Amino acid sequence: MKKDQFHARLWTVIFLVIFCLAAASSFSEDVFPLIGDWAFHHAPENSVLLVREDGTAVYDGKDWTWKGDETFLTLTGPEGQKVSIRYEAGEDSMKVYLPGEYTRRAKLTDEEIWGAWIRDGSEKSSFVFEKDKRFLEDQVFQGNYEVDTETGTILLMYLPRGSFADTLCYFDREAGSDHMTVYYPWPMTATKPAD
Repeated sequence: MKKDQFHARLWTVIFLVIFCLAAASSFSEDVFPLIGDWAFHHAPENSVLLVREDGTAVYDGKDWTWKGDETFLTLTGPEGQKVSIRYEAGEDSMKVYLPGEYTRRAKLTDEEIWGAWIRDGSEKSSFVFEKDKRFLEDQVFQGNYEVDTETGTILLMYLPRGSFADTLCYFDREAGSDHMTVYYPWPMTATKPAD
């Protein structure tokens, strides 16, 4: 075999190996699990969150850019405002923790979350946390709760037992503040056209 033929074949093999490695690495890269158009299970025809591969998103009727990791989707608006959405992706499920801003109107003490918290802009959405570990949500749903300040979570245990599954919410609140952000978990589904 001539030297030129050997070099030609060698370069062909090298290019094939490089091509195969590039293809394998592109297939092994994980696709961000929130890519898609998401709706609440109870209203699958209404988009709640649209996350595009090109780095743009639509949430709350507004356009955003996004970055994501294994726990959070961070949305950035045109004026630099940010919204962080916690999510959990399972094999057959998707859950997002949508933020709600609450202001306390009645309280027993500054240090604890005891008192009546009303969602900003929505008088009907509320939490009342009692000192004896009972809660009332939206003036209808009731149960017991546990707060873990280290993990920033509130576990809602609805009564009667079995009426709703226990629900773990995340929250942000500075000690003594009458403002709190609650991240409530919502099971999501891909949007479906209305029948």
